[in-house]
Amino acid sequence: MGVSKQQQSRQAEVARNDAALLEAARRVFARDGARASVNAIAEAAGVGMGTLYRRYRSKHELYQRLLVLANEQWAAGVERAAAHDDPWQGLAELITDSAEYGQGTLAPLGRLAALPPAQADQAAAADRAFEALVDRAHQSGGLRGDVTATDILLLIEQLGRSPLVEQVQELGDAELTAQAQAARRRMIALALGGLAAEPRDDLPGAPPGERLLTARWRT
Repeated sequence: MGVSKQQQSRQAEVARNDAALLEAARRVFARDGARASVNAIAEAAGVGMGTLYRRYRSKHELYQRLLVLANEQWAAGVERAAAHDDPWQGLAELITDSAEYGQGTLAPLGRLAALPPAQADQAAAADRAFEALVDRAHQSGGLRGDVTATDILLLIEQLGRSPLVEQVQELGDAELTAQAQAARRRMIALALGGLAAEPRDDLPGAPPGERLLTARWRT
């Protein structure tokens, strides 16, 4: 028996709400860290608490889902980076993608939920592949010899935890949000320059304006 149009519409609505909840949860964690509440997440997603709890029966279930998605993003990113012909370029793209995803914003989740066993095995395998990638980036001459895998993981965490984009998004200014996203890419490029054995001087995009720095602090 086929699915009715009404059922299709309902399934699409559920999918939209779920995507909105998960995106909102990442933004709220970027802003509030471990203090993030499900009330704030529901408000940021534009849904009611009833909708949230119909999809996730508890805070723990929501946090675990975020943790699983972050783990999947990391594992997929490491796999792509490991397959790159240039280990340093693959590593640079992994750092960029992970920082823009906001891996660092989800660090508090480790105290709030745990990965299911299958995902925990996936995470361990990804971490081993990441360390091997760092070794190859050293051997290729692209990565500074004194940079360790832990250095890079801490850098990803710090870059990912910057609340700039999330703070600007709350102002409702699309142009300024685009500038914030561009500025984040420049900051990532600056960090990559510090990791490279031979730093480059071609930062992407235009330098950020003073308004980007000050607009967040004005009432």
